[in-house]
Order: sequence, then C-alpha cells, then structure tokens
Amino acid sequence: MQTLAVGLGAALGGIARLWITNLVVMRAGVTGAPYATMFINISGSFLIGIVIELARTRAGLPPMFRLFLATGILGGYTTFSTFSVEALAYWTGGLPLNAVFYVGVSVVLGMAGAAAGILTARVF
Repeated sequence: MQTLAVGLGAALGGIARLWITNLVVMRAGVTGAPYATMFINISGSFLIGIVIELARTRAGLPPMFRLFLATGILGGYTTFSTFSVEALAYWTGGLPLNAVFYVGVSVVLGMAGAAAGILTARVF
C-alpha cells in the first residue's frame, strides 16, 4: 500500500512539475535560465514544510498521508537532480558566479520556504 501511495503521488507531482515549469517559462519568457527549477524547489520546500509540520503536530493524520504527499507528490515535484545539473552547467560553462548565485539563492530560499511552510502549518 505504501508503494502505491508513493508511486501515485510521484506521478501527480511529476505532472504538476511539468505544468508549472511550462507556466513559469511562458511567464518569464526565458528558457535558458533555471527560473522554473528554482521556483519549484522553493515552493516544494514551502509545501513540504507544511506537510511535515501537520504530520508532526496533528495526531489524526495517518502516516500514509505523509508518504503520499511528502515522499510521493513533493518528491515527484521537486527537482534536486535538475538543480544539480543546471548548477554544474553554469560552472563548467565558465559562469562560476552564476553557479554560486543559483545554488546560494536556491538553498537559502528553499530553507526559508520550508520554514515558512512550518510556520504556516502552525497557524492552522
């Protein structure tokens, strides 16, 4: 049952990632810059903060709910492997400052997103 929950969630998260990536690229009008990946990683961090805090503080939430949402949907949605390849492409492409900026902003705002998600969940 756990495998099914995670697998179904990952499929939904992957679809959401594709749709949001297309939306961000369309809105930003730039395909070469990793704005979509950065947005997805930061928003995914925010959302996983909410899910983890709710699972930790709400006794009525079943463990399967956390698996489906955090491991499944958000695991399929977030893009750490893509983030790593894009950062490396900047670095090896002779743009080390872009790589450092991209990694720094993504990590700091990702952590801020997770913290904001936890605080948001505590309010509700």
